Amino acid sequence: MDEVKNIVIRIRRYILFFVQYILYEKPHGLDFTMRDIRLYEKSGHSFHGYSKTNEKHIREIFQRLSFEDAKLLGVGCEKGVVLKEATGFPFQRIAGIEIQQELVQVANRNFKILGREDRIECLQADAMDFDRYEDFNVFFFFNPFSKNVLQRVVDKIAESRNEMNSMVTVIYHNPRFLSVFEQKTQILKKETLHDALKDYDTCILRVCFTGLKMTRDYTKS
Repeated sequence: MDEVKNIVIRIRRYILFFVQYILYEKPHGLDFTMRDIRLYEKSGHSFHGYSKTNEKHIREIFQRLSFEDAKLLGVGCEKGVVLKEATGFPFQRIAGIEIQQELVQVANRNFKILGREDRIECLQADAMDFDRYEDFNVFFFFNPFSKNVLQRVVDKIAESRNEMNSMVTVIYHNPRFLSVFEQKTQILKKETLHDALKDYDTCILRVCFTGLKMTRDYTKS
């Protein structure tokens, strides 16, 4: 029964996204919707493929946030739909990092067509090597990595914090490896939202890194 339900949900989503792409995005030269799984195969499943987060659900997430001094980084931002929706909210800064240069180009083209390029910075970068995490305090993840890679990225974020900015907000859509944050941060607050269109949960976490010891013995997964 669950398998039938999942198939129905997937078909409904694909139809909705395809209609959105054909009737709105493609005529305007945009592409936020079409899937891209090339990196998933190339990376041996360490980096996950691109699948769009539903815009309505993104807005529901952002409506739950406090925007005092909020600076958003999309980690694995891909074609930039989360960053695009973020421009409708009072973030002080909006940026994303994406390892695939082709997707960065798609994202930046989307922003230019929409006239939002002045509000968004989209960079080609490997999340495990990125050295500007300290510039942000809200992080959006749509299950972009394997557990092993996520552990390394969380450690990089932890290393960027100090006593004054040790608390951050983490938005984790389809949180398959939530245990990484449970082990590597102190979770002060947790809220869960459900995306009915994709049948995924999203966890909004308020976390603190102060006084926590980062482990380096990453396991393969």
